[in-house]
Amino acid sequence: QVSLITKNDAPTDAKREQLDIIEHEIDTVISEVYELAKFTRLNFTAFIKIVKKHDKNAPFVLKPVFTVRLNSRPFFKENFDELLLELSRLYNIVRNGGVDVDQDKDPQSGNGQNFVRQTTKYWVHPDNVMELKLYILKFLPVLIYRTKGTTKPPSPAITSIYFDNEDLDLYQGRIEKSEGAEAIRLRWYGDMENNEIFIERKTHHEDWTGEKSVKERFSLKEKYINDYLSGDYTMDSKIQRLREEGKKSDQDLQDMETLSYEVQNSVREKRLCPGTVLLVAFFLARFLTCVPPFCNMCGVLLLLKHCSTVPSHK
Repeated sequence: QVSLITKNDAPTDAKREQLDIIEHEIDTVISEVYELAKFTRLNFTAFIKIVKKHDKNAPFVLKPVFTVRLNSRPFFKENFDELLLELSRLYNIVRNGGVDVDQDKDPQSGNGQNFVRQTTKYWVHPDNVMELKLYILKFLPVLIYRTKGTTKPPSPAITSIYFDNEDLDLYQGRIEKSEGAEAIRLRWYGDMENNEIFIERKTHHEDWTGEKSVKERFSLKEKYINDYLSGDYTMDSKIQRLREEGKKSDQDLQDMETLSYEVQNSVREKRLCPGTVLLVAFFLARFLTCVPPFCNMCGVLLLLKHCSTVPSHK
């Protein structure tokens, strides 16, 4: 329908009217998705409470077995993620006059190397997560991380491996919010097949310094990570290639070179190892526009669940 509207020769106002009708239809679908998700959640809770009441008054326990069987049923295994992605895409097309402006766009393309950000965080009750996601996607599209060369559905995972030494100096500095405290990590977006790894450094600055806390980063192919961390690989060849291609400014390339050497020096001098403190995998919904000039100006990050691994030191 959208394609037919954009291709016809009707006046702009008429096209906008037709797109508004489609937007209303999408609103109706969203309301139905929310009602279904709410109905599923309430029924699951009701079953669990009934079994709990049974176990309280009967000589044998049903909850463990019943929960496993309940979770295996199609009704409770329903995943709305792919449907939400499609609704988000449709909303984005309608918002932009029938044009899919995010098609084939790299979600990282609008990101720079250095970030000074202001964030506000809220806790959301699990019962309201679906309603919140459906509300946000009306105004901001879901940001999708797809691994190049794969036909798999997009993964919402963000995985981080933090560096530290045996004395946990970096961890301690971040906890105490010491001036100049660093956090160094490897981060990648999507599934484990993603070949692009970001090496990131977050530096904390106190208010009295007049400086803002900043996050800096550069990307590297996964196959070079170990050699880079051991000091056997430098960014010189990549920086030279980027300079020849003219894809980054001289200032960006200089910042990348400086950061790459400083991270390497920190790893060596502070005896940092990846995964000394924490390996964290986030599963989230990220709402962000990639359309210039508004790339990354305002976004919503909804952390749905995370799993952390703290290595044992024996």
